[in-house]
Amino acid sequence: MSSDIRLAEPRDAFAIAALTMQDDRETGATIAPGFIDRYADAWLADRNRVTFLAEGTDGRPLGMVTAAVVTKLPSSRRPDERWLHVSLLFVTQDARGAGLGARLLATLKEWSRAHAVSRMQLNADARARSLYERAGFGPATAELMEWHADPS
Repeated sequence: MSSDIRLAEPRDAFAIAALTMQDDRETGATIAPGFIDRYADAWLADRNRVTFLAEGTDGRPLGMVTAAVVTKLPSSRRPDERWLHVSLLFVTQDARGAGLGARLLATLKEWSRAHAVSRMQLNADARARSLYERAGFGPATAELMEWHADPS
C-alpha cells in the first residue's frame, strides 16, 4: 500500500482524532460522546507536540505518530536537553504489515535529529515491542521513576 508521511497540520485535527479513536476502540475503550471534537480541540491547543500523519495516495489517513516535546529548563548541573515522549503510534488494520509503523518512527527520528532532540521515550505495548526494538529503542534507565496522584 503506497503512502506519504507528512507533518500534521491544523486541518488534520479530525483525522488525528479519528485515528486515536480507532486505537482506543481496538484496545477496548468505550468512546464518550463528543470525543472527536474534544480530542481535536486539545490537539490543536497543544503547542508542545509533534505529529506525523501517513496518508494513502487517495488521501485516506492510514496511520500517525504523536509525541510531546519536553524541554528541560537550564541547569548548572546538567546540559540543556529536549526529548520526546511518544504517546501514540497507530496504523490502521488494513495498512499493517507493510512497514508503515517503522516509517513513521523513522520520520519522527529524523525530525528529532533536526530539532536538537536528544532522546525519545515511550510505554510499549507488548505486541509492539519488536517494532520498537528494530527501530533502536531499548529499556529505560534504572533511574526512571514516576508518581501517580490518588484517584480520589
